[in-house]
Amino acid sequence: MESQWVFNFLLVLQFLLLVALAVWAFRLSRKLKRFERSAQEVEQAQKKQVQVLASGSIGMGRRLVAIEKRLNMAVERQSELISKEGSSVSYNRAMELLEMGASVDDLVSKCGLIRAEAELISLLKKESRKAPSSSQSY
Repeated sequence: MESQWVFNFLLVLQFLLLVALAVWAFRLSRKLKRFERSAQEVEQAQKKQVQVLASGSIGMGRRLVAIEKRLNMAVERQSELISKEGSSVSYNRAMELLEMGASVDDLVSKCGLIRAEAELISLLKKESRKAPSSSQSY
C-alpha cells in the first residue's frame, strides 16, 4: 500500500509538473508574440524613416542638379562676357593704334584680330575721317 501511495504521489507530482511546464510554455509563447509584434512595429517605423530619407535625398539631388545647371549657365555667361570684353578691348586698342598711324598688319599682330577684322576697322576709321569733311561741304 505504501508503494501504491508513493506511486500515486509521483503520478500527481508529474501531473503538476506537466501543468506548470504547460503554463510556462504558454506564457513564454505570449511573450514571444509580443516581442514579435514590437519588432514588426520597429521594422515598420524604420521603413518609414528610410522612405522619408530616400524621398528627401531624391529631392535634394534634384535641387542639386538644378543648382548645377544654373551654375553652368552662369559660368557660360561669364565666359561670354569675358570674351566680349576682351574683344571690345582689342577693338578699342586697334582704334588707338590706327589713330597713331598703325597698319593693318600691326593690328593683326598686336590686337589679335583676324585680317578681315583689321581691314574692316581700318576702313571704318578712314570713313569716319572723311565723314566730317564731306558734311562741311554741304
